[in-house]
Amino acid sequence: MRRSLKILASACLGLAAALPEPSYSTIDQDYKNGDVISRDVCIIGGGSAGTYTATRLRQLGQSVVVVEKESLMGGMTNTFTVPGSGLKIDYGVVIFHNISIVHNYFDHFKIPLIGADFTPHGPVFNADFRTGQVINGPPPDPTVTFAALAAYVAQLEKYPFLNTGYNLPDPVPADLLLPFKDFVNKYNLAPMVPFSQLGGGYADIIEQPTLYTMKILGPSLARSILAGFLTTAAHNNGALYEAATAELKGASSLLLSSTVLFVKRNFDGKGNAAIVVKTPDGIKLIKARKIVVAFPPRLSNFHGWDLDSSERDVFGTFTNEGYWTGLLSDTGLPTGATVNNIGADTLFNLPVFPGVINFIPTADPGLFNPQYTSPHELDDDFVKKDIIAALGRLQIPGVTTTPKKASWKVFTSHTPFFQHVTADQIENGFYTRAEGLQGHRDTWYTGATWQAHDSSMIWNFTETILPKIVEG
Repeated sequence: MRRSLKILASACLGLAAALPEPSYSTIDQDYKNGDVISRDVCIIGGGSAGTYTATRLRQLGQSVVVVEKESLMGGMTNTFTVPGSGLKIDYGVVIFHNISIVHNYFDHFKIPLIGADFTPHGPVFNADFRTGQVINGPPPDPTVTFAALAAYVAQLEKYPFLNTGYNLPDPVPADLLLPFKDFVNKYNLAPMVPFSQLGGGYADIIEQPTLYTMKILGPSLARSILAGFLTTAAHNNGALYEAATAELKGASSLLLSSTVLFVKRNFDGKGNAAIVVKTPDGIKLIKARKIVVAFPPRLSNFHGWDLDSSERDVFGTFTNEGYWTGLLSDTGLPTGATVNNIGADTLFNLPVFPGVINFIPTADPGLFNPQYTSPHELDDDFVKKDIIAALGRLQIPGVTTTPKKASWKVFTSHTPFFQHVTADQIENGFYTRAEGLQGHRDTWYTGATWQAHDSSMIWNFTETILPKIVEG
């Protein structure tokens, strides 16, 4: 019986794989009045990359429409409003680089910025979250740490082509293909390894090709470590996306809670694209000369698209990690305490993942921000339970955590996180093929996959493709 069920299941899967993509009308008359939208550019995805792209293209005289599947713009920028007090807490994107692109963007929406303050306002504990044991030891010598960071930056400066995008030379420099742990040992950089974790959420960056660390910890981030970061004066990074939403809605250029059903490029033989979208107000047809993809480019996100073999090759090659964040109350942790996960017996004392990265205090004394990462995708409920279990294992002297009382105020998955490929695939020209898709079939790509999980650097990268989009 089980064998018969397996055969039947296999047959059904094969049938599903063979079914053609759905087709929708591209004729105006088949849609209601007002349900046909014509724009220069259709931007799909309203996170950090998509919102910035839309804002800048409008400044450059392009008409746009943004399609966002969520009810809010902002992507990984998450801001929680504490009931009663109205206090804002950022628990997704928290800081920005102190560079002109960031200043110009926030100035456009009249949102003031201030220097980010990382001064601990309570005790800091380092513990191995596998056992809950606190790991005591002397703090790192800042002179040695920053000397190692300077040595790393000297290596980084050999590869200026990494500043924006993945425009790699052929052959790819051998050092960029080394696992980062081997690169660290080769150049005696061990004291700077904690800085490689500043990108937040990367589960096994030490095992990945050095290329990826250099994309995360690039020149701008290294300078910001020394000079300081920025955040919004109101500690409400979501205000940026609230302002962008108002601006785009005012120009009838935003479709929230909307999903793409069908994409046909050059549907009319004149280079125009037809995008059929399901919105809360019904099905709409968008006609655009150009498309910007501002969502994670993996095959499952392209259902209904007219992908060709080169696009399928690239999007089907990526693998990804998982990342989760949220706000937790009634933890039993001391007010203002920070608890970092470190490995008692691991290489460079890095934590073991899947697992909690840390518990970070917030401006609300009763709320903590746990962050969790995994080298592969996990079920959200499993992650929630694993965070609570890690809280319960903590053995901090004088502290009794209360995992049974702990309550989630908000919990968010940022999966898929860190789309990447292997060193062999990089060496064999993967990123040459990926970058070759920019402008292919009048479609451009931006977002973390094309730069790093860093809003400031995503915006910086986007600036390099904007002129091509406008001219295309």
